[in-house]
Amino acid sequence: NQPTLVPPPATPQRAKYDSLAMFTMTELDSQSLWIHRKHDDLSNVFGEAPTAVQEARRQFDNALDAMVDEITEDENNTSNDEERYLLSTGFSAVDILFANCCFWAQQIGWLERNPSVTISSEKHAPKRLLPKLELYLEQCRSRPAFIRANELRKNQVHEKKERPIISKL
Repeated sequence: NQPTLVPPPATPQRAKYDSLAMFTMTELDSQSLWIHRKHDDLSNVFGEAPTAVQEARRQFDNALDAMVDEITEDENNTSNDEERYLLSTGFSAVDILFANCCFWAQQIGWLERNPSVTISSEKHAPKRLLPKLELYLEQCRSRPAFIRANELRKNQVHEKKERPIISKL
């Protein structure tokens, strides 16, 4: 039983889908994570902007809170009783967008990876991974398509490392 990744047009679920997708792409990705990427990881290209990165982090924390509130928890959830996604109809492409932003934030240290590991009181400690979000991300990670895609990515990285570098003379 394949999920419908994008709800049909002109439905309330499509309106919510479009709203959450735009919020994720604009508030979490481009206004937060990408600012970090440009002005921290790629500062040699785009220049350092520590104040912009700091503000992007604050923006990420606020936007993340808003998205976590959207994870379904009510009786209208028509998917499996154990599953909670952003739409009451179940898993969709907006879950892929949001989960990817969360995994990216974990990679750069903005979001806790494991809530059982206590972080010292660092100035830049990751945002706490709430149980609701931890369960949600684990659901996304355990989907068969995610597992297959992750294996493909690992194989591509491994193949790239094994390829001989041919110098052009």
